[in-house]
Order: sequence, then structure tokens, then C-alpha cells
Amino acid sequence: MTTSDTRQLSILVDRLRAGEEDAREPLIRAAMDQLVSLSRKMLRTFPAVRRWEETGDVLQNSLIRLDRALRVVPPSSSREFFGLAAEQIRRELLDLTRYYFGSQSVGTHRSPVRPGDTSGFDPPAHESVDLDQWTAFHVAVEGLPDEDREAFMLIFYHDWPHADVAELFDVSERTVGRRWKSAIIALKRRLGRSFPND
Repeated sequence: MTTSDTRQLSILVDRLRAGEEDAREPLIRAAMDQLVSLSRKMLRTFPAVRRWEETGDVLQNSLIRLDRALRVVPPSSSREFFGLAAEQIRRELLDLTRYYFGSQSVGTHRSPVRPGDTSGFDPPAHESVDLDQWTAFHVAVEGLPDEDREAFMLIFYHDWPHADVAELFDVSERTVGRRWKSAIIALKRRLGRSFPND
């Protein structure tokens, strides 16, 4: 994301925060490229759901959730906006997991992942990780302390470099690195042997 893009998002977030309801739709539109990319990356970390859903489907329902969330609690910064967006996408993916893989669900039989799909972020060996591990992982992310969670989400889900996260938070790259490591340690402690990247 360019400095100009970041500035435009900040202006729209400020307008929405000031009560300008007509800023909500332009804000979502201005962030659309990042939201598409984010949905694609997050869907890749739900390999079982990916057998049934495509990025556009996940994004469409997530945007409805995001629009509702923005009506209730406008974010105070672009950082909060992207955190809120990631939260809505994750909730959509978790709901799809329950829909397809709960008892008596349509996904209880196995089908292959779509061949040749190399789009988005691909965590190490994620195809060998079972559904429960990834679901537990995404739920555990929500339980991280605020600062660690925000840094982790921007780096893991949005694929932001540490330098960009540091600029957004107005902290040093070293601080971002500490928050990233703190998040990883907390997740591994909570998940133990179920941590997906082990």
C-alpha cells in the first residue's frame, strides 16, 4: 500500500469517525485490493474450507459483516479498520468451517483441493495440518493481547513487512519484532503441539 493510499484511508476513517455515514462505502472501496488479498491469504489457511469456497464468496459475506460492524463501532485508525476487516473475514471462515464440517454437514466427506491454486499466502506444510488445528489457531489469535494481536494480524494475515507495521504504529521495528515474537510464543503456549507451523 502506498503512502497516498494510506493517507486516503486515514481521511475516510476520520470522516466515518466524525459521523459521516457516507464515508463508509468509499472506505471499503478504497481498501478493496487489500481486502481481496487478505481474504485470499486467510482462505489459504483454511484449506478444508477452500475445497468448497472461493475468495470472492468469502469476501462478499465478509464485506456484509464489515459494513455492519462499521455502522456500530467506527474504527479510530486505518490500523483498527484492517484489524476489524480481518476479524470479520476470520469469523466468516470459522462459520463456514462449522457449516461444512459440523456433524451432519455437507463437508463431512472429503474432496480434493482445487488443482493449481497457488494464490495467496501459503504457510509451511499447511496441507498436512488438520482442520481442528487451523480452527484452534485462528480462534487463539483473537485471544492475544491487543498490541500483539494487531502486529501479528498485519504481518501474518496482511503480509506487511515489519517496517510498514512500525510506521503505522509509530514505533520501532524492534518493538514490532518483540510483539511478533510475543504473539508466536503465546500462541504456541496456548496451542502446544497443535500449533500449525510446527
